[in-house]
Formats: sequence, C-alpha cells, structure tokens
Amino acid sequence: MEIIDDRLILRDYTESDFPAYEELERNDHTYKYENTAPNAKQIRDRFLTVLPDAQSNPRQRYELAVCLKTDVKLMGRVSIKLNWAEIREWEIGWAFHSDYWGNGYATEAVKILIGYAFTHLNAHRVVAYANAENHPSEKLMIRVGMIKDGVLRETRFCNQRWCNELIYSVLESEWGENFRDVLR
Repeated sequence: MEIIDDRLILRDYTESDFPAYEELERNDHTYKYENTAPNAKQIRDRFLTVLPDAQSNPRQRYELAVCLKTDVKLMGRVSIKLNWAEIREWEIGWAFHSDYWGNGYATEAVKILIGYAFTHLNAHRVVAYANAENHPSEKLMIRVGMIKDGVLRETRFCNQRWCNELIYSVLESEWGENFRDVLR
C-alpha cells in the first residue's frame, strides 16, 4: 500500500527499511513515555511481523513508513489497527524521529491515515491513546481534530510509576468538518 500526498508518502515497509526503522526505535524520544524501550532483538522481531501484515487479507493492521516525497527518506511511522469490529473502531498511533519534529509531518501523516480509515476502511471511529504527560502527542491529537474522550487513570506504567492515559477520538460524522482537504 502507498498513499502519496503533497509532501509525504505513507507506504508499507520493505526489508531495506530495517536500518531506518531500527534507528527510530532506538531514538531516546520514541519511548520516553513508555516504561521500557525495546532491545535489539525485540526491534528486529517486531519489524519481521510488520512485513507479512502487509499481505494479510482482510487487513486489520497497517504499519506504514512515512517518507518525504522529495528524498523518500524514512522519518517516522504511523499505524492503524482494528480495535473493535462491531463498532468499526480503529486505533491510530505514530512515532517520528526527533530530527523531523516541528515541520508538521506528523500532523499531516496522521490526517492522511485518519482519512484513509474513513474513506477506505469503513471506520466509524478512530481513537488514539497517549500518556497524559506526553503533551506533544496530545497537541497533535487536537490539531488533527480529535476530541478528548477522557482520562484513564493509572493505566500505564511509565518510568517506574503509574501514569494516566488520555483517549481522544474522531467520528465518521465529524470527518467532513475536520478533514475537508485530506484524501478527496
């Protein structure tokens, strides 16, 4: 799968993406709001599960590399997975190498993938979760038009203590007003 926008390409991973994937996963910022970062074996094993996901039919998980259209260098990842088929709920996530922060790439990529969920995956609802202390992720959720559903108290164990988790969502009925210019 490949989605091309004005500045970005969201695409399935290939085997040659592993060095860039590993660099992102080893970046100190990627797992700052998690309890532990994966070790080298866990990173490799995870990558090896991402490749066959692209061949699944029907597909219930999309792990996509995010690249600049101009130089196709992998700068981050976005993912979306089916959480709850009965209510057509999909969960979105993202991580970008800190070298690319502050340019709007994450916002753009998340909007593109939410748009894909509503236009191609028959989503009714797209949700995102974040550690309550992860203010950059919360700001991104707000920028893409998601609305705060609530706070899940002490549902994450992060940095050796219990942390709260935020849940944000956007509904199919809100798609038109928030994302008019995405994936026409």
